[in-house]
Amino acid sequence: MIERALEFVRFLTFESIDSHSRVSALVSTRHGGASTGPFATLNLGRRGGDDPAAVDQNRERVAALAGARARDLTFGRQVHGATVAEVTRAHRGHAFDDTDALITRELATPLVILTADCAAVVLYDPAQHAVGIAHAGWRGTVARVAAATVERMREAFGSRPHDLVAAIGPSIGPCCYEVGREVIEAVSEAFADDADALLQEPDMASAGSFRAAVNEDRKHFDLWTANERVLLDAGVDASRIEQSRLCTACRTDLFYSHRAEKGNTGRFGALVTLHDDTPRRY
Repeated sequence: MIERALEFVRFLTFESIDSHSRVSALVSTRHGGASTGPFATLNLGRRGGDDPAAVDQNRERVAALAGARARDLTFGRQVHGATVAEVTRAHRGHAFDDTDALITRELATPLVILTADCAAVVLYDPAQHAVGIAHAGWRGTVARVAAATVERMREAFGSRPHDLVAAIGPSIGPCCYEVGREVIEAVSEAFADDADALLQEPDMASAGSFRAAVNEDRKHFDLWTANERVLLDAGVDASRIEQSRLCTACRTDLFYSHRAEKGNTGRFGALVTLHDDTPRRY
């Protein structure tokens, strides 16, 4: 990923998607906003007790990075599932209930996923000029929300998986993502052939700057690689999948982390939007 700043707002972009000039795909950080306290400073989430006026300012600043207004931002009300919504022009600025992934072929319609440890999976189809974005925590990952998004793009737009460019954003990494029996069993069932690689023993996981207590009945889940496997199974070419490999729990200087900050924190966002031939701002 490439770290950038525009008008004091710090954000990151994906090299693979940056090479296509008619799409913006970015991940906000916690720097360049109006929030204070544990939400400092670029919190995009309305839940948790932050000042709504500050959140409005923050959303306006992030939308401006993609040449949009906050009123254009289109969200899913995330529930850690695999429901995908198709966004039309009439839906611009809408929030879809019980939805963890969005797709569109409309110009100037920014799709946004909010996160504070879960992964955002961004998809761009340069052949059909269409985009998708999915929110993938452990539940969404075992439900294969990224694959569901690929399939909805195929159904709605005629997208072919091998044409897609995919990027997996910052999330809690295997260095810090200690999980218990519920997650271990779900991952083992969903990824039977890959479970040993995705569920690492605590002493095998690289030491992150944030570590939960190490217990014998726990393992460390590799959310990044799991979502990469989901995309590969969906037909996306390995050479067209970019991994950020930035751990939110290790990098609370840059991102919000629900786990490392014990829930007392904000939300950063991943945003993707289509343009016409007008150059993007960054």
